[in-house]
Amino acid sequence: MYEVYAALVDEYGFNPDNHDVKGTEGNIVAIQNVMDGFKLQPCNPSFVNARDAILQADKARYGGKHACTMWKAFAKRGLGSRAKSRVYKNSKNVPADCKTNPDTPQKKKGKGGKHRI
Repeated sequence: MYEVYAALVDEYGFNPDNHDVKGTEGNIVAIQNVMDGFKLQPCNPSFVNARDAILQADKARYGGKHACTMWKAFAKRGLGSRAKSRVYKNSKNVPADCKTNPDTPQKKKGKGGKHRI
C-alpha cells in the first residue's frame, strides 16, 4: 500500500490536513480509497481481492481517475493485472489503457515530493 500512497502523493500532491475528506491531494485520495475498499472486499481477502476493492473504490468515488497511477504502483510490487491469489502468481503487467505511449506528454505532477503518513 505504501507504493500506491507514494505514487498518488507524487502525482497529486500532499495535504497536511488529514481530516479534509473532500481534498483531492494524493494522501487524501489514498486514505479514501483504502477505507472505501475495506467496505467492498470480501472477508479474509487476498492481496488481489484487496487490490480489486481499492480500484473499485476509486471507480465509485472518483470515476476511476486514479486507476492507472494505482495499477502501476500495484504492478511495481507484483500485484499487476495478471497477478493471481491462492496460486501465488506475481505480475508486473498493467491494463493496456494504462501503458504510457512515449509520444504522449506525461501528466503534471502535484505539489508532492515528500511521502508522509
